Amino acid sequence: MKFILLLARALIVILQRSLYILTLRQLPPFASVAVIIRKDNKYLMVKRGDGRGYGLPGGYIKLHETAEEAACRETLEETGFIIELQGVRNILSGRARGTIVRAVDIIYNATITGGALRPSLEGMPCWVDLKEIKDEIAFDYAKLFDELAD
Repeated sequence: MKFILLLARALIVILQRSLYILTLRQLPPFASVAVIIRKDNKYLMVKRGDGRGYGLPGGYIKLHETAEEAACRETLEETGFIIELQGVRNILSGRARGTIVRAVDIIYNATITGGALRPSLEGMPCWVDLKEIKDEIAFDYAKLFDELAD
């Protein structure tokens, strides 16, 4: 499984670089979402199957969906939970770490309304104490760590 995820990531990088060249270095940023769910001083994170640490549930917004729809869909796909969004918590923007592309990531607060915890192709969802995994947080979500620890 890890090999397939790494192969997919390599193909995405090749596609990103090709688009970057074809758009004369004017590739617009990718839009994505992530969800923060807190329960008993722990946060719902996904221990990524590609070995890149822990990430918030979330992902890219598809062409014909809203950011809110993407947040709910991605959380269900990655964790098994049905959620209700409670508003925007933060927005991260800039160059996505390890890529040449820029991204805008809308971070929502949410509560669980149904479903059950289950693994996905992305990895294993789990409840974590952020202090215990601070150095293992994937992507730019570490920027949120101090704020979330409050």
